[in-house]
Order: sequence, then structure tokens, then C-alpha cells
Amino acid sequence: ACQTAPAAAPYFYEEENWVDDMELAAAELHALTGDPAYLEHALDYARREPVTPWMGRDTARHYQWFPWHNPGHHEAWRVADDAAARDRLAGYYRRGLAAVVARADNGFLMGVPFIWCSNNLVASFATQALLYRAMTGDSTFAAHEAAALDWLLGTNPWGTSMVIGLPADGVWPRDPHSIVARERGVESQFGGLVDGPVYRSIYENLLYVSLREEDELAAFNTGRVVYHDDWGDYSTNEPIMDGTANLVYVLASRAP
Repeated sequence: ACQTAPAAAPYFYEEENWVDDMELAAAELHALTGDPAYLEHALDYARREPVTPWMGRDTARHYQWFPWHNPGHHEAWRVADDAAARDRLAGYYRRGLAAVVARADNGFLMGVPFIWCSNNLVASFATQALLYRAMTGDSTFAAHEAAALDWLLGTNPWGTSMVIGLPADGVWPRDPHSIVARERGVESQFGGLVDGPVYRSIYENLLYVSLREEDELAAFNTGRVVYHDDWGDYSTNEPIMDGTANLVYVLASRAP
């Protein structure tokens, strides 16, 4: 494993954890080969990081704990032949979900920290809740799972979908931080999930971020969390590949 540490750029992906990646790899190798040693490795890695560390916290460094949910738990659960191991893996998901829910003391049932790319966390919470429900049949977190998707589709303080072009006749990011959108039109980014709101303290201390037009959402940006539909704000309005892929997975799971 290696880091993308630049020589001069002020921001980079500061990923710290790696055992989740190893768990996923070991589970997939076991599925491919049937070698029980790989399954033992997967379960050992799972024990070393049962909960993705951002869950329950109020902040994190940029991409410190990536991916935002651990698909390795689900894949290890899928190939494990021991009921106790499967229960343990499902329990890890439950602990993480419960930690986020414990912070969701607001009308939007939102418990993620509003760090840079907060919509990644929202999409991953919904994904983990979906996987947990599929693994256990337990719908304890169904309301918060639905609220997470509602948030991404417009049930948030700004009243805007966070997905470019969706819904077609609704309110969605028209001015994303994307050179492709600037040169080829915003329709070139249809389906893209943008970063999402951040703590005001993050926005105000990032380098090179500035609004290029009047803030049409100013009336809703009076608190400690802000979002701008402005191409000059790379912290809240840039399309994100990982979150977009995550959201596609969650929405596809709801297909009849």
C-alpha cells in the first residue's frame, strides 16, 4: 500500500486504514479458491477493525477512513460457513450504524459528520444499512436508511437534490465544480453526486475556494453547515465518482 502524498499540493487523500481492504481481498480469494486460510484471514482482519472509524465521530481528515463503509464484512459474511462468524460480522455493521444513529438528533435523522465529501458518508450509511438489513432481516435502521436517501434527493435544509439532473424537473446542482460541465454543459455530468455540505469552519479555511456568483442559497447558509451550488466551491459542489457509484448501487437495489 502507498499514499498519494504530493510534494506541493495542499490537499491529498490521507487514507489511514487498510485492514478493511485486506478483509475484502481475503474474502474474495476464499470465494475464488475455497481455501479456508483466506477466510480465516478475512475474519481476523474484520476483528481488527469491526467499525469503520468515522462512524460516531464528528470529524475526520480528508479520506482518512476509506472506503466509507466496509464491504469486506458483507463479503466475508457471504462466504462464511459458521453461524457465529456470520452473526459477528452482522454485529459489526450494527455497531457502526448505531453509532451514526446516536448522533442523528435532528429532524433529518442525519448523524454523519459534515466533513469534505459528506455525501459519501451519507451514501455509505445507506449502503451499510441496506447490507445489514439483507444479512439479518432486521429493519431497525430502515427509517435512517430512507432518510439518508431522502437527504441526497432533496430533503435537506437547502431543498436541493445532490444529484445532477435528478429529478429532471426538480432542484439540483446546476453549476457544479467541473471543467467538463463548464465546457460541455452540465448535462455531461447528469447522474453525478456532488460533495455535499461541510462545516462552515472547513469551508472558510480551505485554500482557493470562493464563490463566483451570488449565493442563491444564502438564506439557508446561516448555520454551522453550508452548501453552495457554485462552480467556485470545490468543497461542496464537485461531482464525486465514489459517492456516485455508491448511490447507483443503493438505488439499483431497489429495482423491482
